[in-house]
Amino acid sequence: MARYVEKLIAKCEYDFSTLAETNLPMLQLLVPLLTGDAQVNLGNYITKANSLYMTIQTLKEREEQKLSYLPKGCCLFQRKDGRWDARIRIKGQPQINVACCYKKADAYDKLIARHKEIKNVKPTPQVKEIEYTLFSWLDHWHKVFRLPKLETGELSKNTIISDIAFIKRIKKDFDDIALSKLTADYIQQKLYAMTLTRTCEGVYTVLKLALDKAKSRTGGRSVMAEVEKVKHERKRGRALTKEEIEKLLVCANSQEERDVINFYIHTGVRVDEITRVLVKHIDLNRNEIYIGGTKTKLSRRTMPIMPPLKSILERLIANRNGDEKLFRYSTPMIRVFHRAIKEKSKVKYTLKDYRHTFATNCKDNGIPSSVYFRWFGWSDDTMARKIYTHVTDYERQQAQEWASKFS
Repeated sequence: MARYVEKLIAKCEYDFSTLAETNLPMLQLLVPLLTGDAQVNLGNYITKANSLYMTIQTLKEREEQKLSYLPKGCCLFQRKDGRWDARIRIKGQPQINVACCYKKADAYDKLIARHKEIKNVKPTPQVKEIEYTLFSWLDHWHKVFRLPKLETGELSKNTIISDIAFIKRIKKDFDDIALSKLTADYIQQKLYAMTLTRTCEGVYTVLKLALDKAKSRTGGRSVMAEVEKVKHERKRGRALTKEEIEKLLVCANSQEERDVINFYIHTGVRVDEITRVLVKHIDLNRNEIYIGGTKTKLSRRTMPIMPPLKSILERLIANRNGDEKLFRYSTPMIRVFHRAIKEKSKVKYTLKDYRHTFATNCKDNGIPSSVYFRWFGWSDDTMARKIYTHVTDYERQQAQEWASKFS
């Protein structure tokens, strides 16, 4: 018996945990059967084993207690294959798979370490979105989306001036409502309240362009999609007759005024474009004249010099510096002297009728609209065919002759 006990003690000398867990109850029964040194040695080992057993139990309890604590959002569970999964769930973010370990303690340690990393990361501060009102958004839209296009040439100076004028009108007639509270009914009522249809159409266009850019601030919808457009019926121009042109030239107060009238009639330029023509833009050798547009990129164009205008241009550019303006008149001055000529001649016309006259003359002289539409700065010949060409007296007479041949 003594030898068995010695062998058992020798076997368990380096592993008290095994002794405590498996052989302690049996050894306690053996103590009364032994005598002498064997009994003393076994008693000492049992005391150590008892102490170790209590320590192991305490550590296990602490470990279980520790593993039972999980921070908020952390998850630790055992899979069917025996391994332990550690995951972190944060509201509003995808689930984070931290680790998959065979030991629960290893998975727990990795889970806690990863949780501390996430906790220490400072969230990026959210910039509060600006709450725009109608007026503040129009100012922002004009500054961010319109003015840069003036520098690139996509928009003309006149278009920008027109935008500013319509924004001022909106600020005068509308209330400064938050964009989120702006409704189609409110806009429609304000548009119908305007007396001039031309102003109404301009205000509608500016509001549509501006509010379409604000879709992200109005719940992804465009308020203007439900607003009916008030269309302005434009007065159609007319082509001047030869007799009317002669009256205007006779009533002009100076040779320079007559030169301006002839330039309008034989080039069809827009009212403001004549003020941008420089002496160097006239190329008599190539029989061409360059027109610096005031509306779009296409309005910058080159056109041939018509025979009635060539002698006038030769006289105007003789002995002059290339950077000088061809005419000294500004647009307001041109409007003033044309008003005087209109009153004196009793001819009812507008400055835009010169452009209609030139388009009609091009048609009467057999020039295809597919050719001369470029001289007017248009993108195609639709404007030439539908608006700017007019039936002349000669064509009316021809129509009467053709009608008389019907039986």
